[in-house]
Amino acid sequence: MNILSVENLSAHIHAPDKTIYLLKDTSFTLKRGETLAVIGESGCGKSTLCKTILGLLPSHFQTGGVLTFFKDDNTFVKISNRDGSRFKNLHGSNMGMVFQDAAGSINPLFKCGKQIVDVLKEHISNSPLRDKHQAVQLIEKVGLSDPTDVFNKYPHQLSGGMSQRIALALALAGNPDLLIADEPTSSLDTTAKIQFLELLRELKTKNNLSLILVTHNLNDALRFSDSILVMYNGRGIEYRHTTDLQQAPAHPYTKALLDIRAALNQGRLPRPIPGETPSITRSIPGCPFHPRCPKTSDICRDTFPLSTALSESHFVCCHHPLETN
Repeated sequence: MNILSVENLSAHIHAPDKTIYLLKDTSFTLKRGETLAVIGESGCGKSTLCKTILGLLPSHFQTGGVLTFFKDDNTFVKISNRDGSRFKNLHGSNMGMVFQDAAGSINPLFKCGKQIVDVLKEHISNSPLRDKHQAVQLIEKVGLSDPTDVFNKYPHQLSGGMSQRIALALALAGNPDLLIADEPTSSLDTTAKIQFLELLRELKTKNNLSLILVTHNLNDALRFSDSILVMYNGRGIEYRHTTDLQQAPAHPYTKALLDIRAALNQGRLPRPIPGETPSITRSIPGCPFHPRCPKTSDICRDTFPLSTALSESHFVCCHHPLETN
């Protein structure tokens, strides 16, 4: 059973002389209780995808596509042509988000406990005493020792790792069904990163959460996800179950990323992808990967490849997909 369906999602802004697409015709589904990893190079649209789903883009952005959020087997919210205000009503109680800049997502003027209590009041308030008790429990649940002491601390008194866990507690306070984590470990060291990702996996299982994990680390994506969406230049270019994608990628870009990972893991110098990642503000005719792709042909230079379903749970945007059997 799906919890989220995304169809041809896009986001753009109008500049004086052109329209700039930060997200273009991206589609995927997320099953209830599963983890989807979204991977790609910096600037490929991963964060824009998350904010578009949650309706958090600034008002001057124009969005399109169809989003369907399934509250349960018989109830869903479907939005066509992006009325973001309808999805905003799902925040907290249905969807939560951990932002990349954890410290920046916490109000510096209020104690951590008060901020969690405010979320509880908004979504599932019982009484002030009960809300405080639940807030302390949430702080403990995200792995912080002495939760009562942390409850009374201001954000500036926390370390980076502690701030990230408070941000997670805030996202979980409304008891959401779907959690979106936008590169939540980018500011953490290796040990703290693994601990946080293991915590996410543990909480996902205990709370029966569905998770979208945005990361630029392919090792983390392969280790912690059930399915992977590969993004390039603002588009989702391949989507597949994690194990199958690792064994048989269909898009040349996905294969290049996996080859680099394999070389690094084996202690070899990887063969870099030639060329540079195109700016998302620059319009490229045809497939945006064609200047860097070893399989480029004339059609790649002239026509963007439409999404092709290679199986029920595998799609690729490529004129010359690799053999996956």
